[in-house]
Amino acid sequence: MIFKILQIRKMANEVRENPGKFAGGKIGEMFLGVLFMPSLISFIIVCGFFILGFTTFLGGPYGFFKFLFVIFFLGILCVVYFIRKIYRFIKSITENAVNDTIKVKSRIVE
Repeated sequence: MIFKILQIRKMANEVRENPGKFAGGKIGEMFLGVLFMPSLISFIIVCGFFILGFTTFLGGPYGFFKFLFVIFFLGILCVVYFIRKIYRFIKSITENAVNDTIKVKSRIVE
């Protein structure tokens, strides 16, 4: 309970200092949270291909699984590169939108 209170206090200070960075960070955390399970499943599959392709476990090494390991590993590297670009883009767009919204000066219209 005490840690949650300290975390809320820290978040409130961060919002006061730089609300755009805070909002961008929270959106980024949500984006990464959505990707957690697919990345875990992909990691398990690649580890399985590695074990079957490069070790003597279960009668290996098998050339087919070496091929699958290389294909999946290169595919995952490409996907991670594009997800990283998308993550940075989402964070920057959110941060800029919040900063632009906050910096608007109000006028009295008569």
